Amino acid sequence: MAEKTGLNSVGNMAVVAMVAAWTAVSAPAVSFAQVPNNGSATTAASQQKSFDIPAGRLPEALEAYKKATGVTVAVKVGNTAGEDFQTSAVTGVYTNEAALRAMLNGTGLSSRFTAGGTAVVSIENAESVDVSAPLPNEVAMTKFTSPLLDTAASVTVIPQFVLKDEGVSTLRDALRNVPGISLAAGESGAQGDNLTIRGFTARNDIFMDGIRDFGSYFRDSFNYEQVEALEGPAGIAFGRGATGGVINQENKVPGVTPLINVQAQFGTNLTRRVTADINEPIPDVANGAAFRLNLMVNDSGVAGRPFDAIHRLGVAPSISFGLNTATRFTLSYIHLNENDTPDYGLPWFYNKLAPGVSRYAYFGFADQNFLKTNDDIITAKVDHDFNSHVTVHSIARAANYPRNAQITEPQICTNASIPAPVGGWVPSRPTSSVTGANCPYIPGAVNPSTILVNRNQIQIKSVEGDLWDQTEVNARFKVLGLKHEFVGGVEGGQEISNPIRYGYTISGLNTVPSTTLVNPNTSQVFGGTGYISSIVHTKAESVGLYFVDTVHLGRLFELSGGVRWDRFDTGYNGYQPTAPTGGTALAASSAGTFSRVDAQPSYRAAFVYKPTSHGSVYFDYGTSFNPSAESLALTSITQNVAPEQNETYEAGAKYSFLNEHLMMEGAWFRTEKDNARETDPNNSNNIVVAGNQAVKGVQVSAVGRLPQGMDIVAGYAYLSSKVLYSPFYPTSVGYQLANVPKQTFNAFITHRLPGHFNAGVGGNYVASRTASSTTPFVPLTFGAATTFAAGSAPCGTATTTTCYQVLSTGMKQVPGYWVFNLMLKRSISEHLEVQANVNNVLNRFFIDLPHPSHLIPGEGANALMGLNYKF
Repeated sequence: MAEKTGLNSVGNMAVVAMVAAWTAVSAPAVSFAQVPNNGSATTAASQQKSFDIPAGRLPEALEAYKKATGVTVAVKVGNTAGEDFQTSAVTGVYTNEAALRAMLNGTGLSSRFTAGGTAVVSIENAESVDVSAPLPNEVAMTKFTSPLLDTAASVTVIPQFVLKDEGVSTLRDALRNVPGISLAAGESGAQGDNLTIRGFTARNDIFMDGIRDFGSYFRDSFNYEQVEALEGPAGIAFGRGATGGVINQENKVPGVTPLINVQAQFGTNLTRRVTADINEPIPDVANGAAFRLNLMVNDSGVAGRPFDAIHRLGVAPSISFGLNTATRFTLSYIHLNENDTPDYGLPWFYNKLAPGVSRYAYFGFADQNFLKTNDDIITAKVDHDFNSHVTVHSIARAANYPRNAQITEPQICTNASIPAPVGGWVPSRPTSSVTGANCPYIPGAVNPSTILVNRNQIQIKSVEGDLWDQTEVNARFKVLGLKHEFVGGVEGGQEISNPIRYGYTISGLNTVPSTTLVNPNTSQVFGGTGYISSIVHTKAESVGLYFVDTVHLGRLFELSGGVRWDRFDTGYNGYQPTAPTGGTALAASSAGTFSRVDAQPSYRAAFVYKPTSHGSVYFDYGTSFNPSAESLALTSITQNVAPEQNETYEAGAKYSFLNEHLMMEGAWFRTEKDNARETDPNNSNNIVVAGNQAVKGVQVSAVGRLPQGMDIVAGYAYLSSKVLYSPFYPTSVGYQLANVPKQTFNAFITHRLPGHFNAGVGGNYVASRTASSTTPFVPLTFGAATTFAAGSAPCGTATTTTCYQVLSTGMKQVPGYWVFNLMLKRSISEHLEVQANVNNVLNRFFIDLPHPSHLIPGEGANALMGLNYKF
């Protein structure tokens, strides 16, 4: 705790000193813009204050605006007080005029200040009025100073109305609305959300309120205000990783408007889910305080997977003080508990799903398989406005992520270690995962009823933890007549990971009973000889310093650039208690004490051209790096392995149509990774840095809240990925990277119908994906064993004497798929709404989450019926 406090103090002092130094050095040339006083109307309009007004109905929003500014607002929208108009949230420092304009953004209403200092709100154009909530126009994180329209990057903000209409309950399902993102199964030692962004793994690139959310768990959406996907160069803002981009979960915070929102869902997949969102302002305490509480209880199954069960409990209280002052403080806590019966799905058979296997087949042990997580996250945020031009933001977090898991992975034959082509030679054939002998099952000539399936046990007990502080300053000023928007910050802390792994293999064979492929024994009692295979303690301490400055070159052009420096210091200790006779020993390269320090800069530069106030064209360049201990794991080999280096170029355009009710954007990009880490094919315990990988492509997206009650979210991405160079896996050069579909498409469209109904239809398309970047194809059939003299064999090492010639190969990949969803809802009263969602309406069978060693099917057809109560 002492270290944490010291880090926080150093961070605050460093940023304040940075601002002071900048101001002092530039004093003769720097001038903060002043607004002249030309009468009471101008005075009232130009006064600057800090605002925190949530989105809501027009009357409540204007009342909150009046309390914050003292400005009286007259509403002239016909015979009503404007109850049907939904305003935007206004958070940050604005003039009174700008805050009112931002609040009315997207409503079809306009505002003006009178000579007496009051404001008048009236209909801008009666034909264009849309009473729905507007589109989000900014990223919540203070790292980004420009609205989305002028941000030089592909940024997708998934707002509340999309999550609500789709009945989304997890981060994973929310991200199906983002082009360029594909989902994958969790790794053997790390359960929870796993994904790729623009072709590169992003399991460690998930953030919460701008701070890395390091835990291995499945994230629930009950406390989300919005989800932000930032694709493209992101290393300068977020530090290590961020090759293809990052995901940020922005949580709900207390506001000045009372709110009670309760939702209940019941489904054909045994879903019983209740969430509550309660916000209570306390205006007479601490210059404006508010308390917010979000609750969630979820019990459900998975349609098409009869033994899967999901049990979640979430509690998220938060309290804010000083909402009407220049200094605002928010303390929040999230507790998320999960107790599931997990499922690693179905087995591979060489290069594809095993033949004859049922989509409902379960190969686990329902009495023994479990995934238990018990996450606690405490966050404190302080925002202080020195004046209308300089603000400081500080956020500190302590997080604890315990997990305990045992999951069964079905296996038939071992994976090929290297993709030998037809005519090539290999030192061994695949072996049976059950018997250890040569695999007796030949593709295309096998009776599925004869296939035995090994039940590999993946068991781990671990605690991950995070102590972090981030402090940054935002400053707006002029130098030589040019407007600058400056963001500078310092962040740092420590992350820990303490996994204990277990094994069930004795003398090379699994002690857990096997089963059959076609009729797996689901009632069999679990049995096996388990033992601790490794105990690991890892701690990483890191610090990052960064700044980005955006210069406005007149009305048409913006130029921004920045630098970040990171230091990542990791210490690792791994050992194994005495294993039973025949038990698998911990690899020598993983036993012992290792350390590694990486320190290097990242860069970013961007140019924006704004031909109109409704559009922009941009170019963006950035770098990032992935250290060897990125996921808090080291070996005697990787402690000497340099970071992967990433370089990204992106060019794009954005345009806002229909009075800012429709945002469309498109981008072309290219990311290249140098020194990509690979597993040594001759020693699976060795990780080497060798080879280059690249992904280039285009993506387009649209988000709209259109007139006549029509909402749309849609996106398309084309990704061309390939291995450019690989000395250890030369036959992989030119092939697709793992879990990178060439094409993805998503859409969800809703429309208002007569009788207070609203209907929606949508779907997702994901093209085929390969399972491995190093072994994209595998040998299928082999010739007889051939004996060679030692030293002359065309396979293996200098001592190899027996080789098998490859007769045929196949791409190890899962096929593409389409899934379609429907929604229907109806307002019963001002406060009550019923909603029904039908997902995978055609009951398509598809592989949703691929892994090199197992395949997890997508959920079958299911329906959810919900009640939404808002007061």
